Amino acid sequence: MAEIRVEHVFKCSEETFWTKVFFDDDYNRRLFQEILKFPTWRVSKTEERGDEVHRTIEASPPIGDLPGPLKAVIGDNAGYEERGVFNKITHRYRVQVVPNRMSDKISVVVEMWTEPMGERQCKRLARATATAKIFGVGGMLEKKLLSDLERSYEKSAAFTNTFVAEKGL
Repeated sequence: MAEIRVEHVFKCSEETFWTKVFFDDDYNRRLFQEILKFPTWRVSKTEERGDEVHRTIEASPPIGDLPGPLKAVIGDNAGYEERGVFNKITHRYRVQVVPNRMSDKISVVVEMWTEPMGERQCKRLARATATAKIFGVGGMLEKKLLSDLERSYEKSAAFTNTFVAEKGL
């Protein structure tokens, strides 16, 4: 198992981040299609249950160059289903990533939350763990998954502040 932790400061309140950015259709379309270049990213289901928002996303990130052993395991399709639950009270979003292939051997879990930093700023923190139980390449795959995730978080942080400024949030 491998783990990363990231944090970024956004120029908006926690409430604005969650209600006008993170769950906004335009924000997500631009982030995943234009910035992160995902061939597939779409919300397949959203359901509010009391203080929680349950959201399922179907996605396929860009693969890029992979070492031979990982290419043999992943193939040409690294698609996955993201099953997330957002708690409106605690401002925490928990995600289980279920890969299209080898879901019994590969697991990615993400927990994201925000903390206020004054009236018009907040800090987003995220912790992700990856487990790949594949003999010979498991550790390599875990590192690759988390490296890609960390790079995506960096790009999304820059885009988030741009989006907030553009929208006057």
